[in-house]
Amino acid sequence: MADRLVRNSSALRAVPDPGRWHGAIEPILPALLRGVIFISVLAAPFVAALIAG
Repeated sequence: MADRLVRNSSALRAVPDPGRWHGAIEPILPALLRGVIFISVLAAPFVAALIAG
């Protein structure tokens, strides 16, 4: 069992690839965009009410 853990932890895929960091951020951007759109849709009536006085 212990040698199995050592083999799994020393596998090449367990080592982070420096060239792959940009790929890890890309899925976050659409989620952030959806969040910004969601918040702006929620805030729109309040902003309209403030502008209307």
